[in-house]
Amino acid sequence: MKASKLTIMGLALLFTGLTVCKKPDAEVSEAPKKAADLSAVVVFAVGDSKIQHADQTEEKAQLGALLKSGDNVVTGDNGKVDIQFADGSSIRISPKSAIDFAKLSQDNSGTTDTQIALVSGKVFAKVNKAKKEDNFTVVTPTAIAGVRGTSFIVEAAEGKPAKVKVVEGAVAFAPRVPALEKLSSEEISGNADLKKLQESIAKAEVILEKDQASTQSAKSADLAKSADIQTLDLNKAFKTAEKEKLVVESAKLTKNEEQEIKTIVTVDKQTAQEIAKLSETAQTEKLDELKKQEIDAKRQAIESEVAKRQEEEKKKFEESLANQPKEFKSKKDIVNYYERIEKIVLVDGKTVIGAIINQENGQLIVHTENGVKRIDMDNVEEVIYDLQQKSKF
Repeated sequence: MKASKLTIMGLALLFTGLTVCKKPDAEVSEAPKKAADLSAVVVFAVGDSKIQHADQTEEKAQLGALLKSGDNVVTGDNGKVDIQFADGSSIRISPKSAIDFAKLSQDNSGTTDTQIALVSGKVFAKVNKAKKEDNFTVVTPTAIAGVRGTSFIVEAAEGKPAKVKVVEGAVAFAPRVPALEKLSSEEISGNADLKKLQESIAKAEVILEKDQASTQSAKSADLAKSADIQTLDLNKAFKTAEKEKLVVESAKLTKNEEQEIKTIVTVDKQTAQEIAKLSETAQTEKLDELKKQEIDAKRQAIESEVAKRQEEEKKKFEESLANQPKEFKSKKDIVNYYERIEKIVLVDGKTVIGAIINQENGQLIVHTENGVKRIDMDNVEEVIYDLQQKSKF
């Protein structure tokens, strides 16, 4: 995808208040046409996570929960939430993450504008390629990812530079200077130093395509530290933007990252509307016990179906690891992908080193640097787990 075909957000983004913790400050330019608010819906959730609404009410993140502009989601240590948007795009929020839904809207022409703030943590996204004017933007405290028609991952650990990995499509990735974003175009154009800084930030943007990634440098992330223009050293900021270029690298997804992006749950439009309606009915109507049971039964049936699909996708992915294995040149490559490696000691004293993919039909399926091996359990004397912590590769 060429850069000219991307719908790339400028640096003037506006986010509404966040009720959980400090979010990326940004400004959003006014929509040229009257916009109608849209809703997003939770289609899958595991673990302990919560939604805090703009009206200060709070609820558990569960199937059917609705999100609108100004709402936010916080996932617990084991929490994971899949959210589907009106256009069919979807995201997976990883454990220990905080996301603010800054803007979910659609104008009179049907163009959608989705802007989310990744306060901290990690988010996986699959964005539908619809109208070229549609906008889907992820903002972290230090950077902006403007995307369209793509699958990608954004990570922003608290206090750390942002990182983007592109699985499909393209992402426009740029550093942020929130102090500059708060100024009007007139204020910037009337000041030579501010204009120079704005131009240097625009030039720092890179277009990441399939299997590409980029991570900010610490100095680039420091551009976001000043809350207002009075506390920003313009000369230092300009030099930083000029010198600390974003570097395009190979994405090098881990096994867990591949699995997460490939198993994001989506449902058809009719099912999405049904689960949203169930949630609204449960919240807005005075229900008798029989009606509550009926709604709960429908919700559980949908939850079971979605969970079944989730497991099927996970199983397909695990089978692909064995049937269409990646080629690894070294044990280090295995550790980088699987984030672990095991040592299998056989009864005859020989050893096999690799990552155990699965155990089935009395066999261990192990991914080694020489391909996938299947080892009969009867021939296994011992398995030494987490070998990467005991040995250097």
